[in-house]
Amino acid sequence: MDIIFIRDIRLETLIGAYEFERRQPRTLQVNIEIGRPSIRACKTDKLADTIDYAAVVDLVKDTFASHTFHLLEPLAEAIIDLMLEKFDAQWVRIEVAKTGVVPNARDVGVRIERTR
Repeated sequence: MDIIFIRDIRLETLIGAYEFERRQPRTLQVNIEIGRPSIRACKTDKLADTIDYAAVVDLVKDTFASHTFHLLEPLAEAIIDLMLEKFDAQWVRIEVAKTGVVPNARDVGVRIERTR
């Protein structure tokens, strides 16, 4: 399996289990891995034969701007569903994390993997 990855995407969104958390945007960190059986660009050296990193980041940005979720889990699941569909992926792994939310923990978050 060939894997495209993008690490440490940092974007703001309104999210939180509690209403007070959703009053102002919070920066989330996102790591994404997208797997295909093979990526044709290995042979062709053409952008059209791979997954455009900028398109992946744009999809995350658009999802962050339009979602209405309170929890990280459904937000991550929505992004994975879009990745599987839009990029014809066989496998996707995403990590979404908040920083400084829980005392004595640097980051908290969720990692979800899905296979088509």
